[in-house]
Amino acid sequence: MLPTLVQAVPLVARQRGTFERALAPQPVVWRIFHSGPELVGALFAGAIDVGYVGPGPAINGYLRSRGEALVVLAGAASGGTAFVVRAGIERVDELHGKTLASPQIGNTQDVALRTFLGANGLRTLEQRGDVRVLPVVSAEVLQLMQRGELDGAWVPEPWVTLLEQAGAHVLIDERSLWPGGRFPTALLVARPQHQGIAQVVAAHVDEVAWIQSHPADAHRWIRKALHDLGGKPMALEWVARAMGRIAVTWDPMPKVLLRLADQARQLGYLPPGDLSGLVDRSLLDHALTDRHLSAESAQ
Repeated sequence: MLPTLVQAVPLVARQRGTFERALAPQPVVWRIFHSGPELVGALFAGAIDVGYVGPGPAINGYLRSRGEALVVLAGAASGGTAFVVRAGIERVDELHGKTLASPQIGNTQDVALRTFLGANGLRTLEQRGDVRVLPVVSAEVLQLMQRGELDGAWVPEPWVTLLEQAGAHVLIDERSLWPGGRFPTALLVARPQHQGIAQVVAAHVDEVAWIQSHPADAHRWIRKALHDLGGKPMALEWVARAMGRIAVTWDPMPKVLLRLADQARQLGYLPPGDLSGLVDRSLLDHALTDRHLSAESAQ
């Protein structure tokens, strides 16, 4: 898992012991990663069996391993990312000559930023344009913006809300760029055919449903999780505001994943390859069916 709010499902599940109950008596060991490629590398090495990661690293990992080391089992979140700029920037055409940031070159937000710039006639320095794009850890964006060294950044929550709290503002909410405002920002991935995955997927579905039906309780768990992970204490009202940009979901949105892959390829971040097996919904569909039948029998 990665400590951002698009990782709400594992953040809450870790606090509530959801997977521990589902997999008992097998032990559950949690590991925190600070980048998607780092998590995918741990999957490749067999250091972890299941993880929550953004679509960019998931697609890249699937292609690199030809589907042997990673498969997408379910969605976890939609939305929750935005292009935030400092005060004084109000229009896209004012980005000429500016310095912008994304969390990591080639990651999901980096692809979104560079795709957006190109769609609006702006070119980066690498393209012989005048917009500079730097890889900057989201936690450092605010300080650089306050020092005047950064004009904007494409970041996930809670950094969008924390930057707003400090006086920056959202120029583009990424939801506005996708049909229905839906696009995956967190996915449940795993090494194929590993023991216990069916129970993990079923527990994941249960946790998504719990968060959807208990938003206030989920916000409290998320706030506690961020604090436990060493983050700055965040008021519940700001957690709620940040989560207002995120839809917790089990839908992996395979068609949107293919569009994201096309965007990354156009930027030279992905090699050609077959993505037809990227998403395996079999365990997800089984879990959803079982949950529906279980709900019916309980009525």
